[in-house]
Amino acid sequence: MYMESEQQVFYITIASMGVAMIIACMKFGYKSKCSEVSLGCITIKRNVEIETKYDMAHPIEEDETVADPKENNKV
Repeated sequence: MYMESEQQVFYITIASMGVAMIIACMKFGYKSKCSEVSLGCITIKRNVEIETKYDMAHPIEEDETVADPKENNKV
């Protein structure tokens, strides 16, 4: 059975949105530092102790150029 081009575009768009949603959920689950993520019948368990120790040892540094706005205004 042959699909019309409008139907093909519709189904490709729906499939792309579905894949994008799955990737967005995976990205959120990774960034959230949760040890366990469950979505329907899929359960992901992670060991986040190593990431937590690394984050504590290497804090994110603030941008030094904006640290003191008075120094940036000197002539």
